[in-house]
Amino acid sequence: MFEDRLKAARENKGLSVKQAAAALRLPYTTYNNYEKNQREPTGGMICKLAEFYGVSTDYLLGRAEFIAEAKQEESAIQKKMDALDEHGRKLVELVLDAEYDRCSTETVPEIQMKLIEPKPEERRKMITVRSSEYRVSAGTGFLLDEGDCNTEVQVPDSPAARKADFALTISGNSMEPIYHDGDIVLVKRADIVRIGEIGIFIVDGNGYIKKYGGDRLISLNSAYSDIILATGVYAKCCGLVIGRV
Repeated sequence: MFEDRLKAARENKGLSVKQAAAALRLPYTTYNNYEKNQREPTGGMICKLAEFYGVSTDYLLGRAEFIAEAKQEESAIQKKMDALDEHGRKLVELVLDAEYDRCSTETVPEIQMKLIEPKPEERRKMITVRSSEYRVSAGTGFLLDEGDCNTEVQVPDSPAARKADFALTISGNSMEPIYHDGDIVLVKRADIVRIGEIGIFIVDGNGYIKKYGGDRLISLNSAYSDIILATGVYAKCCGLVIGRV
């Protein structure tokens, strides 16, 4: 602490508080209060004290210790970096860059954020995707005519949106926590999907969004039972879910 370093500098010079105050042409109580941390010296006074005792202002303010500790820590980090192979160094650099970008973004002042806010014409481009007037069920099933995609919906432009053949709106919560009631999903037409993929299916005239399990359609929400694709059950795959708006 400042007062401890000031006292040490005075004692190293062999002076009493009264002698130091007199030499510096300061009232005794003023100087004494510096050493008792009851009064804070000005910047000019700190420079005067440092010059009088033959020490640096960094020493009196504790900066020298901080710098030494920082250099020691930097040396330890560099030693660890030197011990890493090329793969390890690349991983550290990736994490460092990612965290730097995150912290830099989060500390941008609000007024600066307003200055860089995109103009309306620069905001995310929207594209039109064909859509069904029916909803696809994430629940007990809705009638879905595979040929009824005769409406349109505006969605944000993305690689998935450009690949989508049509869009459907989800009703129900059997596919939570990934897909929620009211979500719009982007679908690529497909007659079959692989096990584990999310698809759009018609089962006995009802439309579903489910995970394909080979002999069943699986709900992500454990509160719902799977739909068993038993013999005699009409089931058809209409497409693969490739994205969500």
